Amino acid sequence: MFERIAVKSFDSHVLDGHLYRATVSPAPGLVMIPEIYGITQSLSETAARYAGEGFAVLVLDIFSRIKPGIVLAYDQAGHKQGRHHHDHDFDYELGIKDVQAAVSTLRGRPECNGRVGVVGFCLGGTMAYLASARTDADAAVGYYGTRIHGYLDDAKAIDRPLLLHFGERDHTTPPEVLAQIIPAVSGNPHVKWHVYPDAVHAFANHVRPAHYNAAATAQADQRTFALFRAQLDPSRRSETSVA
Repeated sequence: MFERIAVKSFDSHVLDGHLYRATVSPAPGLVMIPEIYGITQSLSETAARYAGEGFAVLVLDIFSRIKPGIVLAYDQAGHKQGRHHHDHDFDYELGIKDVQAAVSTLRGRPECNGRVGVVGFCLGGTMAYLASARTDADAAVGYYGTRIHGYLDDAKAIDRPLLLHFGERDHTTPPEVLAQIIPAVSGNPHVKWHVYPDAVHAFANHVRPAHYNAAATAQADQRTFALFRAQLDPSRRSETSVA
């Protein structure tokens, strides 16, 4: 189960957050940013799984400035509506400030040890990338971020660990787009990236059988947890490695 908590942003706008506690507190914190479908049951299950790995997870309602509580189905209608919100309503500049507010909120909670990372999927993957450059998060991981290529100048500002996961057959980051992203981030020693063979967009979403790739997800998650444990949990640094 989760607890609803309020996240007050820089302009006093209040976003909804779903807090999943780790078994042992205080724990390293993670702000989790959804896909364009909102805080779906799938994402909630992912957050609970991350909490089971020893993290205090705050899932942020990133679309709340458009309408609080947007949750869309993984079907054609839901995709169309999510794309509309993303392309016409969502403001990345405001969004990253809301992510900073979530990081600060979680960092100050008793469930958190004071160190906070950001992890996101799809839209959230881009937000995780931006968080590594524009917030004070201690580390970030982005799964198949769809708009990273629109913010390549931010790569120079990244001074904390960032891990990016891409699918080889992801239509949102085809080879010509990866050919822009990879050279831009590869020059920064704080950034690591991986492209997963035969994986498509949303390969880590376990309720979408046409997209889900169990092998790629397992490998990506192993790398994700290793990075976050190394950066957010000093007591476990000696037992972690990031490949």
